[in-house]
Amino acid sequence: MKEKRYYVNSNLTIGQNITLEGEEFHHLANVMRTRVGDSICLFNGNGKFYFGIVKNISKKQAEIFIEKEENSSAEPSINLTIFQALAKGDKLSLITQKITELGATTLALFESEFCDVKGNSTKAERLYSIAISASKQCGRATILKIENTVKLTELKNKISDFDAFFVAYEAEDGRTLVDELTKGKNKLKNIAIMIGAEGGFSKNEIELLKNCGAIIVSLGKRILRTETAAIACTALAMQILEN
Repeated sequence: MKEKRYYVNSNLTIGQNITLEGEEFHHLANVMRTRVGDSICLFNGNGKFYFGIVKNISKKQAEIFIEKEENSSAEPSINLTIFQALAKGDKLSLITQKITELGATTLALFESEFCDVKGNSTKAERLYSIAISASKQCGRATILKIENTVKLTELKNKISDFDAFFVAYEAEDGRTLVDELTKGKNKLKNIAIMIGAEGGFSKNEIELLKNCGAIIVSLGKRILRTETAAIACTALAMQILEN
């Protein structure tokens, strides 16, 4: 796809004139130096690309006429939710960017016993903006769903919503994520992987999750940082399970 992609938060249809404003317009007009008559690509997160022609450019907006639509070929064939414990600094930003590129569908944030930060310090809007940019970069026409932060104890009723709910735990010395994914590669279509904070999970949290049906797994003999674990788990799941 040669056309530059732009995100529009509205319905898109063939034959429609759409107005591009704000940051997306700035990027089109001032960064990419797009001109009237140029072809561009729009998407709104519904899994399709909309190709159009720039009809007019003013000081603050551009008018685009949509000529055709096309399904994205970069969408994942499985649903992968990463349950991620809150983390300091830019770690959540990095996780959001990379798991979008790798094919995750949802990022669900939670607060656990060993989290260094609290839920109200995390801006879901910023992470969503990062997810949009990552979708543009990797060629997806859907956007990573960002779920609001909840307490770990509130997640126990969600475990049964998935074909499998894995919890990465450094003290697990039996099951590995790779083995469990490989065994289920022909039947797992909707899975979750839970990643703990820098301090990991408490024993009480692991027991709670296990009693609710979660599968406790190891990621190997080395202890990974929380952002490394999230990215590695997403890559493994997509590589093993995606058709």
